[in-house]
Amino acid sequence: MSGAFRRPEQLLPETAPADLRRLVGYWIALAAGRAMPAFAEFDPVAVPWALSRLFVVQVVDGGADFVYRLAGERINERHGGSVAGRSVAGLFRAGSVAGILDRWRRVVGEPAACYTESRHPTTNGLLLHGRRVVMPLGPADGPVDHLIGMAAFEAPVPGRSSIAEPGVVDVRWVPLRPTAGAGPGLFAGPGG
Repeated sequence: MSGAFRRPEQLLPETAPADLRRLVGYWIALAAGRAMPAFAEFDPVAVPWALSRLFVVQVVDGGADFVYRLAGERINERHGGSVAGRSVAGLFRAGSVAGILDRWRRVVGEPAACYTESRHPTTNGLLLHGRRVVMPLGPADGPVDHLIGMAAFEAPVPGRSSIAEPGVVDVRWVPLRPTAGAGPGLFAGPGG
């Protein structure tokens, strides 16, 4: 599909939580036809329903590293305390870090918006189902300088997972820069 990124459905599956749709819709409205909105345009007051699950990450050296600048209380609780000032490698298990960095570097490099769904076995034998969006922020026609994202986790359920670590079951992308042959003002649609 070709065309501008104008609807959350271009990125999210039908089963995605409503709050992820709302955040993607807010991001699209801020972008107003540009590849991405600027970090300064994001207003937390506009998304009070998302704040506990929202995170903002600063892009360091074009994606060489990523440092959390802020995160909502549910994100902080999942990590046992504040994540502000911490890098991806300092927060996640080694088996998950490479996949996260690969996805985030693609968000920065293309730039692109990303949806990820995962299922992870927990230490107490429960299965945790998580869905996330990560979208770039940066100046018009400039480099991505921040990522904004939201995590939505369902309550853990009994049962072991047959999914090997890190447990990613679905990844979706929407590239955000014009592509060859797309015509002026048009952006590539979702792709893998």
